Amino acid sequence: MIIPIVVTLAILLLVYMRIEASLLNKSFINFSSARKGLKIAHISDLHVRKLYISSKRIKASLAQISPDIIIMSGDYIESKKDIPKFISLLKEINSVCQVYLSLGNHDHKAFNHDMTKITSFIDTIQETGTIVLLNSSISLEKNSTIYNLIGIDDLRHGKPDIEKAFKSIAPSFGSNCINIAFSHNPDMLFNLPKDKVDYFLCGHFHGGQIWMPFGLEFKIMRNEKLCKMGYKRGAHKINGINIYINRGLGNVVFPFRFLSKPEIAVIQLP
Repeated sequence: MIIPIVVTLAILLLVYMRIEASLLNKSFINFSSARKGLKIAHISDLHVRKLYISSKRIKASLAQISPDIIIMSGDYIESKKDIPKFISLLKEINSVCQVYLSLGNHDHKAFNHDMTKITSFIDTIQETGTIVLLNSSISLEKNSTIYNLIGIDDLRHGKPDIEKAFKSIAPSFGSNCINIAFSHNPDMLFNLPKDKVDYFLCGHFHGGQIWMPFGLEFKIMRNEKLCKMGYKRGAHKINGINIYINRGLGNVVFPFRFLSKPEIAVIQLP
């Protein structure tokens, strides 16, 4: 009698976990009640091979948010076979507003860290109108405030160059400038110059993807420092920097999520 009940519950749980992987949540983070500053839609970890949210739904959600810009912080493909699907989705996303992105560990591993092939991939991305910021920066202006976007390559599998990325960035404190850094791995935080970063956007952890008691999913799958410090998802202030760890949209290994819904983070800056 007990075994059939357990089997039924296990099947129901798997069904729910598969459904949760197809949900699309919008997380709103307001750093300014005035809402006159830059409005960012932050996307991470698309993993298009195991992405169960249609491009139509993603585009519609972004259009409803109506952001000034979209920032994407890495992990789009698992292999070269995923490129057409990713580029097709990227074109849809880019039709909403300007997209800026960096690369993640899986993007580098898809090409076995061959920089010639990675450069070709970047060229293909930029043909969609997307701006790739890989150890580089760009400045935007809204309502007399300058917003510097600094994109940094992946901490573990890329070639991050902090000095190059921040070469033209001055300390923002006490000025009309706001500096927003973004990179894939949250542990990049510990390499950032504190006087030159106000906000840091990242992903990589998937919010755990499949929740387990006692944080077992992080103990099994992750060895990053921030995990061990208890920072696994969402908004935090660490070392004086406002950080957002995105749960991502896609999935790795398993086509399931549990208590970690896919998200688009909507970040309102001053």
